[in-house]
Amino acid sequence: MVSGAYVLVIDRAILSRFSFGEAISVIVAVGLLVIGVLLLIGGLGYYVLAPGFRGRTAAWTGFGSHRLVLACTALIVLVANIGPLLVAAIFQARGLCSIPSFTAAALSIDLALIGLTYLRFIRPGVLTMDQLGLKRGRLGYNAGAGLLIGVGVLIVSAIIQGVLQGLGVRQTQLVDLQCVRDFPLSGFLAVVLAGGLIAPMAEELYFRGYVFRSYLLTRGRLVAYLATSILFAVLHLNLPALLPILVLSLVFCWAYERTGSIVPSMVGHALNNTVAFCILYFTNSPV
Repeated sequence: MVSGAYVLVIDRAILSRFSFGEAISVIVAVGLLVIGVLLLIGGLGYYVLAPGFRGRTAAWTGFGSHRLVLACTALIVLVANIGPLLVAAIFQARGLCSIPSFTAAALSIDLALIGLTYLRFIRPGVLTMDQLGLKRGRLGYNAGAGLLIGVGVLIVSAIIQGVLQGLGVRQTQLVDLQCVRDFPLSGFLAVVLAGGLIAPMAEELYFRGYVFRSYLLTRGRLVAYLATSILFAVLHLNLPALLPILVLSLVFCWAYERTGSIVPSMVGHALNNTVAFCILYFTNSPV
């Protein structure tokens, strides 16, 4: 899940369009907006993270509830946009069409996903390495299963996208990333590392490791599969790709339940993302 961030940089060119009084009003409005967002992050952060520092019993508070899942996700989205906003302000970047912008966006999301899952659930013992299926003796088997699942996901996704395009629904997952084709090879490798390898691991840790598992334990399989996959698909902010992403999430949820490990979904997810980036970079295939 890679999201772009856009920032309004208030510089002389922008302020010159307004009178002095209007310019002051713009600065005050943006300042109040920033303060409001910081207060929101602080409030959400306290609500989500504080129980994780009060002992294991308190850390179980809200586990499996829609409210906690949505609060965690909202906090991740807010925190994940801080990095891209700073990069946009420093480099005057727009969207993801630069190596600093893309890597900042991807790594900000990755760190937010991993950091929240660790501090709120892994650190206090609500989630353990065994429950996540990160046992050393099974890593090879689970990685192999992940490769097979990844190949299967690529085939299924291609079929679904072909059907959708035949119905006139143009897939746009990589449209905003076409500029990656202009990156040097080192920049492309940075994209693959951040978006093709680290991002899938972070997303699977959160969505399958926490969200899916918490729902599975407290609300049953139907809610676990549907709620996790709908949330995963919606957060990709791509309506034409909603169905393929939804199916991809359902497969990864099944892989976790079947194997008891997030490793297969991590590997399959990484394979899916990396292949997509390689097709984008090394071919002239339309996106």
